Amino acid sequence: MKSCPVSSWYYTLIMRGSGLVQFLFCTVVFGIAHTQAPLFYSNQNQYFVHGLAWGGFGYLQDDWLANTADPTPLFSLLVAFTYRYLHLSLVYAYYLLALGLYAFMLWRLFTHLTGRAQWSRAGLIFFTLLTLIHAGIVRYFSVLLFGKDYPWFFQAGVANQYILGPGMQPSVAGVLLLASVVMFVEKRIWLAIVLSSLAATIHSTYLLGAAMLTSAYLVVLRQDRGIWKALLFGAVALLLVLPVVAYNVVVFAPTSPKLAGSAEAILAHFRIPHHAEVIRWLDGIAWAQIGWIALGVGLAGRSRLGFIMGATVAAGTLLTFVQLQTDGDFLALLFPWRISAVLIPLATGIVLTRIVQWLAHLRVGSTSLWVTSGTLAALVLAGAAIQIFGLAYHMSDEDLSLLNYVHTHGQADEIYMIPVAAPAKSSHGSASASFLPAPRISEKSEHIPVDLQRFRVLAGAPLYVDFKAIPYKDVEVLEWHRRFEKCRDWYAILHGGAKDLRPPENGVTHIVVPAKFSLSEPDYSIIYEDTAHKLYRVKR
Repeated sequence: MKSCPVSSWYYTLIMRGSGLVQFLFCTVVFGIAHTQAPLFYSNQNQYFVHGLAWGGFGYLQDDWLANTADPTPLFSLLVAFTYRYLHLSLVYAYYLLALGLYAFMLWRLFTHLTGRAQWSRAGLIFFTLLTLIHAGIVRYFSVLLFGKDYPWFFQAGVANQYILGPGMQPSVAGVLLLASVVMFVEKRIWLAIVLSSLAATIHSTYLLGAAMLTSAYLVVLRQDRGIWKALLFGAVALLLVLPVVAYNVVVFAPTSPKLAGSAEAILAHFRIPHHAEVIRWLDGIAWAQIGWIALGVGLAGRSRLGFIMGATVAAGTLLTFVQLQTDGDFLALLFPWRISAVLIPLATGIVLTRIVQWLAHLRVGSTSLWVTSGTLAALVLAGAAIQIFGLAYHMSDEDLSLLNYVHTHGQADEIYMIPVAAPAKSSHGSASASFLPAPRISEKSEHIPVDLQRFRVLAGAPLYVDFKAIPYKDVEVLEWHRRFEKCRDWYAILHGGAKDLRPPENGVTHIVVPAKFSLSEPDYSIIYEDTAHKLYRVKR
């Protein structure tokens, strides 16, 4: 049977290409189909602040938060370098490469499990299914039809923690943990330990997950190569993460047990309870995700991969049980369940591999090349359409005029105050709002308010406080909480009808209020107004 010209071209130029060609193919196809949010979205409003301040954006060098201890200095360095010497739009390319690495590693895992080449017909079917389950258009229609982003749960971990978020942020370093597992099962052990250590170095919240994986690696090496090889491997791993461990010990060491305990309670139960409180995230979907991981472990069988995943599940489960029994905020903030953000994608890759093996028994013919190629092309075009027409990653644009005004007219030694609100507590597990309408400030909202959270990174002006962006050093957490409460109380009094309020702090020079409110002379003078906001200068 003669092959069709399209499939022959595809087979020759892509599937017979080098590993680099295949990686670039993954990057373009999977990355565009997946989609990513425009700058600045969600967590980027926190994690870009230090980097933009270092890079000299606006007057952020004078911002209070920008001068707090940085939990992700390497990421901030990347942002600063990109902004100062390149162009910040390259952030999109960085994330595209991370998406490509994610897909390429799972594609290699397919090869390891089946012995079939990535460029085989079965390999192409696997990559198509992998792209389909992560595709933005599938997630878009899931929200449109069911009101929930169900495909999200096949790639994200429990407690709303994930590797692939809406865009470039420190959590994307978790892709390196995924790559580490794949490299280890391929017996490239030194590359595996470098990758896991690098993930923990970029984002220290992965230190515990990297330690879990490394411990599982050591057990395997002890059985395969003896205790001395395992000890050497462990020593190198410890040496590689020593700098980030030392940084965290020195910079984030408790000021005192009392202050540390108070700060941990604020973080765990006020700011990020959706990540830290097991009782909040352990819902039906979380149990289904745990079952999905168990299915992946079972399908991996008695292999290196099965043992590593099983051992990691056991470690995470044990530490989660300890946290529940002790109710310790410190352990809760280490997120022992965060390893699920790596295990879920691995389980998805394993399940898809077994599905492809089952399809192989059906003797799928050469038409599969047409079907898979057409599907991939459709997913890429749909992903591009989502980006072009703004069908996802919705943000409230009513604040843009105000932010542009501040960016244009802002001066040194100014501090702006904006309305703040904390979302009402709710019980939910891993959730994605990427394809939902933008949430608004509301005490009834289950989401962190998005309004004005881009203030620092778009206006380049120092901010008194907001809810989204937080520090992590204990005394700085307490100061953030103090500022937040004073700011919230001030606006509560304003909403009660007062007009002659004094600013909560002497350093505040400008105050933003909703358009329906007014502040009285002679303490304030209005300098900007639109349909959503008024901006006042503090006169005395």
